Amino acid sequence: MPEKDLYEHRIAKLEDDVKHLYSKVNSFAVANAEMNTKLDSVLVTLGELKESIQAVSARPAKLWDKLLFAALSAVGTGLGAALLLLFKNGG
Repeated sequence: MPEKDLYEHRIAKLEDDVKHLYSKVNSFAVANAEMNTKLDSVLVTLGELKESIQAVSARPAKLWDKLLFAALSAVGTGLGAALLLLFKNGG
């Protein structure tokens, strides 16, 4: 086998190896991009779940605040009415 043929055979083999490696690197890059897209989607969903959980956990506090405000308003209204009756009858 002449030396030129040997080199051409080795170069052809190296070209095939480079094509094979390029194909693997390209498929890895595509898989990595898909993984990043899925991870972004998971992070967005996780953020939405956190907001939902915070809203649900804040709901009882809001209800207690409303109840306290209603009770204080009723007491204030009752005291105001009692004072008006007291001054109307006594004054």
